[in-house]
Amino acid sequence: MGGVADPRVPLDHPLGRRISIVGGGGKTTLARALSVKLRLTFIELDALHWKPGWVESSADELRAKTEGAIAAAPDGWVVDGQYHGKIGDLVVRQADTVIWVNMPWRVMFCRVFIRSLQRAKDRQKICGENYESWRLTFFSPKSLLWWHITSRRRYRQRGERLLPMIPAGVPLIDLSSPKLLDRFYDTHGLSRE
Repeated sequence: MGGVADPRVPLDHPLGRRISIVGGGGKTTLARALSVKLRLTFIELDALHWKPGWVESSADELRAKTEGAIAAAPDGWVVDGQYHGKIGDLVVRQADTVIWVNMPWRVMFCRVFIRSLQRAKDRQKICGENYESWRLTFFSPKSLLWWHITSRRRYRQRGERLLPMIPAGVPLIDLSSPKLLDRFYDTHGLSRE
């Protein structure tokens, strides 16, 4: 873990002005709610990573886009996403606080499934200028649902990968259940609207 001590802190810990939200099962909604409440710039890494037509940015491109977005927000930011494989600890090493939306796999999968159905039906833009479609959502090995199914075993080890990336002294708020996530919203006076 980023240092000797466990970085986890209580839900009511002060948040700071540079917040990294990682994990899944509600992180984007939480990131938006925090950015509104705290009047901080919202930075969605999915939107920076995905080019039109579901083309991925290279590691160098994503790093440059992320650095630019952070530099353009000198008064503070809430970064939604991780992409540690491409940008390493670029975001978490600059964060005042890391919030880990650490839902159980079944909760995450159910949320992704319902959200994907809704997005495919309504043709909502996601990840920049892209759309989910019935074909992409349910019948493609590149879909988010397919990724969740095939990465279930890795999902159990997510903490082992995340905790060492958090620098010593950076607090981690671990939201490991829907109940804790709801309590966090209440504690900080946040709205999902």
